[in-house]
Amino acid sequence: MRSDVADSPSSVARRGSWSSRSRRPWLLIVAALLLAVLSTVLWAKWEESRVRAERLQAEIKQVYSEAEGLRTEAARLQQRVVQLERQLRDTLASEPTSRARGPRARP
Repeated sequence: MRSDVADSPSSVARRGSWSSRSRRPWLLIVAALLLAVLSTVLWAKWEESRVRAERLQAEIKQVYSEAEGLRTEAARLQQRVVQLERQLRDTLASEPTSRARGPRARP
């Protein structure tokens, strides 16, 4: 009997009028707004990170370039030192032995 009372014409009409009124799904609206805010924040942070990464890559490229220049200059200077040492040895070897002993004292 209870089921008959629940399905009476007045209760069906009441349910129909209730569902015909549009209820806004507030939870869905709030979730959508929250998703939009989070998406915006994450996009902004991603953009900052991308710009920072590009800047760091450019800086690394510059540092590597400077390091390679310094390595090249060091190798060139090392070759120059070796060349000067050879010249010094050749010069000392070609001088007379009396000069190699040292300067003479004058009376």
